[in-house]
Amino acid sequence: MGFISKLFGGKDDAGKESAANTSKPAAAKPSARSWQDAGSVPQELAATEVLDIYNQPDRPVFLDVREPHEIEASGMIPGAVHIPMHEIQGRLDELDPDKAVIVYCAAGMRSMDVGAFLLQQGFASVSNLNGGLNAWKGPIEKKK
Repeated sequence: MGFISKLFGGKDDAGKESAANTSKPAAAKPSARSWQDAGSVPQELAATEVLDIYNQPDRPVFLDVREPHEIEASGMIPGAVHIPMHEIQGRLDELDPDKAVIVYCAAGMRSMDVGAFLLQQGFASVSNLNGGLNAWKGPIEKKK
């Protein structure tokens, strides 16, 4: 089981076990209070705020941390980088820690966890799309 699975309990937004969590019981998920104490809580942004940011010419990186089957079913925000939650630790080199990042998932729970992890890894500016793709009112790109 990888670091992300141990840290985040290996469960998706619906509470189902992730593919990466197949061997041992998961460690307890840290509470939001402990993240606040550590100074590593991503800024929460409402979907309307994120849409305004998305429509700006110099927008931040949008990071989709959902599973591939979720993207096939629901699509994703156009131009977003897709790195499933359980792959983040091994794929950090695909992200620029000096660029602002807005992380999202389906409902905002996994993305909050990943955002906290990115801040702990030294990323300068990380925000979470509150409510995830479920709250998003902007464009969606579906795979063809």
